[in-house]
Amino acid sequence: MGAMAEKSRAHRAPNPPTLDKLPLVHASEDAARWLEHYWHKLRLPPAEAYRLAMTEDRHEFHRWTGRRLNPLALGCYCYLPNASGSEAEMTNEAGSANAVSASALLTAPASAPPRMQPTLPGFGESILEPNGAAPLWSPPAQTEPATDYRHLIFVEPDLLPLGIEVTVAHELIHLADRVHGNPRKHRCHGYDSISTDEAAITDRDPELLRRLLREETERREQALRKVRPYRYLYVCPNCTREYPRVKRYPRPVSCGRCDRQYNPAFLLELRGTLDKNGQCQPLQ
Repeated sequence: MGAMAEKSRAHRAPNPPTLDKLPLVHASEDAARWLEHYWHKLRLPPAEAYRLAMTEDRHEFHRWTGRRLNPLALGCYCYLPNASGSEAEMTNEAGSANAVSASALLTAPASAPPRMQPTLPGFGESILEPNGAAPLWSPPAQTEPATDYRHLIFVEPDLLPLGIEVTVAHELIHLADRVHGNPRKHRCHGYDSISTDEAAITDRDPELLRRLLREETERREQALRKVRPYRYLYVCPNCTREYPRVKRYPRPVSCGRCDRQYNPAFLLELRGTLDKNGQCQPLQ
């Protein structure tokens, strides 16, 4: 019952902004400025702006997409293929450098709602101005596609100035992939083709961006731990890797280092509780 309740809180029906409210930008002036800058630089079709909403509020993004963000996520692009009720497809720019990222932990199989992935709508070439820039908010010149889709973006507000720029550019690369019909998922943050494109479009050194990701992830982790300190410590009995947690796992979890698939042979064991100094106290 507890696991089902937690799942219902994390996943709910998407409630994105209606078309008459788009484009919608609930973000800082810096984020909005970089949004327009990289929209032009990536030569995204002006009509796609009328499917776009961006926010720096996690609760608002949860309401739009129906899915709760990883607390360590620095940004996220969500393609909502059917705004009237399908589940969102999300691509995170999360704290992958952190040793306790969600992808490192493998949970026992559980029933999941079906995912909808319809054929992508067709897009025409954008009409560019003489200087090569397409006006971001110009009215769409083409017929509205039948699919009521959305482009939804979240940007963590507590980022350094360069972090805001790079995160906006990164999420727009995901959006451009979707518009061009070639969506990519991350193989390894900072070292995959998406990160290569990010460095190229921002004219930044790839190693600088990797260092920025690590630093921003650590800053986010430190801020988060002040509000939500770790309370439980799980350990893999096979490799002894430790997994601190804010809450107990609602169902069995296996060690991702020992096996990339869920494996009951490597179930994590609750070692004890953590005090305010981070010291583990054995279970009574």
